[in-house]
Amino acid sequence: MSCNLTTGFLLTCNDAVGGIKNIYLINHDQVSGVTVSAGEMTAATGTVFQYQPNKNTGSVTFNPTVSLENGTVFYTHQLQFTLGKLSVEKRNELEILAKAKVMVFVEMNDGQTMVLGYGTGAFMTAGTFQSGATFGDLQGYQITITADEQNQPLFLPVGDYVDDIGLTIYVPGP
Repeated sequence: MSCNLTTGFLLTCNDAVGGIKNIYLINHDQVSGVTVSAGEMTAATGTVFQYQPNKNTGSVTFNPTVSLENGTVFYTHQLQFTLGKLSVEKRNELEILAKAKVMVFVEMNDGQTMVLGYGTGAFMTAGTFQSGATFGDLQGYQITITADEQNQPLFLPVGDYVDDIGLTIYVPGP
């Protein structure tokens, strides 16, 4: 493996937007037919479950951990999002999620989709389930899903959505 740099980056237009539009979760062992090339997942089969976070509450970070002493590097992928309104259905599903190993597809507001937990899987590592104290407080769930991986998150090809690469989307009822 070569560790020589191959390119540089110039300042581009200020046209980026932050935030998350949709989250799609799938049990890690139920993904098949995966094709990955040059940091992009171009094919996969399985059924993903759509989670739509409250507006302006979701974010993804991926941080490198480098040990010069040990000669190692890995990346921690972390997704944080909020689901509004407590319910029995959400309670039951989040209890399953807390025990599951998943792969996560994050559709961002700019149209790009990242894949977290491709190699070793992602896990729910924190959550706050709350009623709120006043009428204007959050009544709902704040969830953190984390993966430690050898690489940064994969992307889907620009303009592709999860169903474009072969995944089936399960969209819950209202």
